[in-house]
Amino acid sequence: MTTVLADSHVHLDWFADPDLVVARARQAGVGLLVSIGVDELSARRTVEIAHRCPGIVAAVGYHPAYLPDSFGPDQITALDAIASDPSVGMIGEIGIDTVDSPVPLERQVAAFRAQLALARRLSLPVNLHLRGDYEAAFGVLSRDGVESGGIVHYFVGSEIDAHRFLSLGLLISIGKPVTRRENLALRQAACQIPLDRLLLETDSYPLSGRTTEPSDVVLVAEALAELRGTSSSSVASATFENLRRVLPARALAWAERRMSR
Repeated sequence: MTTVLADSHVHLDWFADPDLVVARARQAGVGLLVSIGVDELSARRTVEIAHRCPGIVAAVGYHPAYLPDSFGPDQITALDAIASDPSVGMIGEIGIDTVDSPVPLERQVAAFRAQLALARRLSLPVNLHLRGDYEAAFGVLSRDGVESGGIVHYFVGSEIDAHRFLSLGLLISIGKPVTRRENLALRQAACQIPLDRLLLETDSYPLSGRTTEPSDVVLVAEALAELRGTSSSSVASATFENLRRVLPARALAWAERRMSR
């Protein structure tokens, strides 16, 4: 397989032309992408893209800022049905956000726990959106567990935060903030995360004034390689294999079969 880079967190359904975005990523050497849903409609669109574009694993879930007022069994049933598709390899992005989410923390926690339970029942890993109150998130994860593994997405915390999540068996995904020298705590933490527990991402979606796409995961690999005193190809290869390891066999086989076309 000639492509070795993987982007563990993108939002392809938000782009006007996701096929073109994926084509540019493949030209940059990015062969495996996890495309993330934020609610039921987004999850369905993400699965459609995974059926149309090569190398895509879909993740389905409710982002803590996109929870409906009456999140409950109906939403879990809908996610359960979508997750039966062979392209679906994760429940996500799910979690807690005390910075941008308008949803009260109590409701976020309840939805988080319900989706963690769904992931356990389906034996799927989780893709975690944890922003702001790490203590609340860590409490839920410590109590409920992540039996099939998971990813802390877009980690921007300290070395202490990283070790706490690593202690739960989670992988940690690093994005473009690590390329900026002013993010000292994050850059220090990124040097201490074991290479076999590290992932790369772009968290790509259209945003005014920003042009980030999955192809930019190359820049994250280069920055991490410089910080860690190794080659970008070593970082790329290791993080590619790390993502393959956390994904369930069915979804990985789906994506890799289509990558070869």
